[in-house]
Amino acid sequence: MIRAVHIIQQRRSGLAAAQFLICAWLLASALYPQALPAQEKSFLWKASKNEKSVYVLGSIHYLKKENFPLPKSILDALDHSKKLVLEIDVNSASAGSAERLTFEKAPYRDGTTLAQNIDRETYQLAAQRAAQLGVDMRALNPMKPWFVALTMMAVKFQQLGLDPSLGVDRHLAERAKGRGKPTSGLETLEFQITLLDQLSKRDQDSMLRETVTELDLLDQNFNQIVQAWVSGDGASLEALLLASMREYPDLHQKIIVDRNRRWLPQIEKMIAQGDGAMVVVGAAHLVGQDGVIEMLKTRGYKLEQQ
Repeated sequence: MIRAVHIIQQRRSGLAAAQFLICAWLLASALYPQALPAQEKSFLWKASKNEKSVYVLGSIHYLKKENFPLPKSILDALDHSKKLVLEIDVNSASAGSAERLTFEKAPYRDGTTLAQNIDRETYQLAAQRAAQLGVDMRALNPMKPWFVALTMMAVKFQQLGLDPSLGVDRHLAERAKGRGKPTSGLETLEFQITLLDQLSKRDQDSMLRETVTELDLLDQNFNQIVQAWVSGDGASLEALLLASMREYPDLHQKIIVDRNRRWLPQIEKMIAQGDGAMVVVGAAHLVGQDGVIEMLKTRGYKLEQQ
């Protein structure tokens, strides 16, 4: 979500810079080294009750050109839906407001620096990683840990050829727009940025430390993530996307579980009203006992993987 290269590559594309904040970190946290056997399904479900339904898709926010076209089942689901609901409505969010919000929250305003607000070892690890990535640590020192972590991930993603403009969300949003289908968001950009900014010092330190110590493993696991996603292999994606994050339970609770619970009433309302919606959220939000799919099942909805 934050493409903060060269302090967001001279602030290029403010909306692209900010809209994938949280899920960018989840992708970079995908460090489990082993994929499980795949299923012949896509990462798409139909959730229904009383003959009313919505599609629920788990998304990957960063992809490569070679990862397209998307599976036919996903494109057909969008074509059969009346509207598209994303984490953030990328078709209506303002690039200028995204940049303003990000750079309003990211710097310290009390005169302190990154080095004064995190563990000494974490700072040293961050400085080493910045040097390896070719990032000027002096430019990052006035910034908070969540922003520094996401800046380093943005650089790494660029080096790997990953681009949020090629993510599933943006691709489907463009497709929906071209077909005249309305789009909306489950939450706002301001909410997502504020969520990260309000993490405790300890959680921000943990986020930065995990990023700088494990970022190299993203090279090894990206193809596994895409393959598990394409084949609808929820068990593998749960391991790949959440195993590392669960070592930081407070972060997992705030970034995954709490948001899933906030989204659930909105999804239930869409089903009850027969909106004919397709809901697209990060894949990490659908897996596991605290994922949206299991939450819907426990509330009596029928879930059919497509």
